[in-house]
Amino acid sequence: MSSQSADIAIVGIGPRGISIIERIAAALRSAPAGNLTLHLIEDSEVGAGRIWRTDQTRTLCMNTYAGAVTLFTEPGSSVHAPVVEGPTQYEWIRMARGDAPDDIAPAAVELFEAFPPATSLVEDFTPEIARSLPWSNPSRALYGAYLRWVLDVALALLPEWVEVVIHRSRAVGLRGEGDRDIITLDDATEVTADTTILAVGWQTPAPNAEEEELAEAVERHPELVWVRPGNPVEQNAADIPEGAHVLVRGLGMGFFDIMALCTINRGGIFHEDPRTRSGLRYEPSGREPHFLISSRRGYPYLPKSEYGSLPPAAKLSRLHAVIAELGSASPTPAGIDYDTQVWPAVARDAHEAFYTTLARVRPEAIITSLDQIVGVIDSTPVDGIPLALAAHSTEVFDLHAWEHPLEGVREPVEVLTARIASSLAVDIANAVEAWDSPLKSALWSISASRKPSSILGAGGRFTYESRRNRFAAVMSIGQMVGSGPPLFRTRELLALVDAGFASFAGADPQLSVQDIGDGAVWRITTPTTGEQPFQSTVLVDAWMHNPDARCPRDPLALSLEEAGRTRPFCHHTADGTAAPSGSPEVDPGTRRIVHADGGIDPRVHLIGIPTYAQMADTTISPMPGTDPLMLQETDRTALDALRVVGLIR
Repeated sequence: MSSQSADIAIVGIGPRGISIIERIAAALRSAPAGNLTLHLIEDSEVGAGRIWRTDQTRTLCMNTYAGAVTLFTEPGSSVHAPVVEGPTQYEWIRMARGDAPDDIAPAAVELFEAFPPATSLVEDFTPEIARSLPWSNPSRALYGAYLRWVLDVALALLPEWVEVVIHRSRAVGLRGEGDRDIITLDDATEVTADTTILAVGWQTPAPNAEEEELAEAVERHPELVWVRPGNPVEQNAADIPEGAHVLVRGLGMGFFDIMALCTINRGGIFHEDPRTRSGLRYEPSGREPHFLISSRRGYPYLPKSEYGSLPPAAKLSRLHAVIAELGSASPTPAGIDYDTQVWPAVARDAHEAFYTTLARVRPEAIITSLDQIVGVIDSTPVDGIPLALAAHSTEVFDLHAWEHPLEGVREPVEVLTARIASSLAVDIANAVEAWDSPLKSALWSISASRKPSSILGAGGRFTYESRRNRFAAVMSIGQMVGSGPPLFRTRELLALVDAGFASFAGADPQLSVQDIGDGAVWRITTPTTGEQPFQSTVLVDAWMHNPDARCPRDPLALSLEEAGRTRPFCHHTADGTAAPSGSPEVDPGTRRIVHADGGIDPRVHLIGIPTYAQMADTTISPMPGTDPLMLQETDRTALDALRVVGLIR
């Protein structure tokens, strides 16, 4: 064993931090004995982090199926350290409840049996484990339990000569001293590291101008309540007064979580009732607020389809052909115009998906033939496809209407709420039809195009203009239709509307503070409802900021910026003008951060969500059978860290 010791610090022990440990263990399996200390730095629950804490309410659920999540590499994965096969979350659930593992990979079964989860961990989740299916949406706490088990396995697989030191504190600074780094923790202790891996997840940027004004308004008027943007597990829903009329900005997953916390967690009950259009009837507790909801689009995220299985693979034949052509070219910055070179394929794939399903489930809607329709799709400019197909089908797919669902709508809140409620009932019906819904087929095609499009454009290959235009639109609508709530949440929202506890205020809300005598209220107006103002002393911002390296708030990020050890990754316009993004730049091969002068840092790595503007697919959990980019990233980073400290070549 070498007498020279090495120290690797991992900041953030959630999914990525755990995967880094597992990849280090895999890489060291056949390495000569050394002298390594791993410093695990986490101020929340080690192994679950803040978002997946096992002690949180079971009401909050994952937006992913139990059978569609893993944290283990698989045979054939694009990783360099040895593959370690382990169970997906659902396979782990099955074995934890005692199901026969006959159809689970033997290596995954062997790993589970070698490192069985603690009995107490399983017992805490017995009811949920008992009812789980591959397409269940597990509670976030149950995912945290799976993560904690994977961490236990990863630590057990480390060579015995690796020492692990856990620091239950927050990293608040990082400075260089010679060829090592000193990480300052919020308890005033310091950790010395030869290399550091930052797996910090979502980092909230500094407040913008509007938020500074809102904070000042709350200071001046103590009667105002403002639930700031953030992850619902960290927002304080208890601040929302019982029975209050609440203004909400946001109709994505953040809102659905707040909705559940203010109804189910306050004693409200959703009863199954087939006589209602939602399939549910809400029994109030008397403690829930009334939500008046607005958002940029003004319409709720669409519910996930109820496939009764994992989602189908989208065809995307045109997009794959474009990627095969463009992907073979040298990765020139701003070398691809997404608007003209990629978007037409995405749009045509979606139209074909719609009419292929329509021809199967309602063939009487096809006036000519599917072959003729496909011919029109391929020969018509994409903006003109809906009009061109009106003569070929009695049902026409209009993507523009889904991008701008309230465009041109001008009506009072009561009429608007009735309009959206009726549409929600249709959304529910489409989600139940699932495989047999032409609309869901088309929208799923758009959603599925996000990942391959992102990979194609990673590293700044799309022009800045097209990245902000059609690419941003595809990511946005894909988020709306592919990252929407589980179907039961949309049913709950419609039940709340019908019970009088939720109304809709429209799109593009404009917020102000209105003085009223000796107090003040929040005031929202929208173009959708015209001059009708909505007022309340309670405002909920039900959404999250993207991390933004241009305006950091986290003290650790600030310390790196002040030392000149980071710079924003730049996209480029068609004429070559640099456009700084919200992500710190990293070296793609090693994930080490890039200095302000363009040099690559010798020791500090940054992975995951903060690099979203440069790297692809940074927010998606690893899915089985997909060679997940997240696991490729943690593998690459772990190996580079081991090379930095001289434990492997």
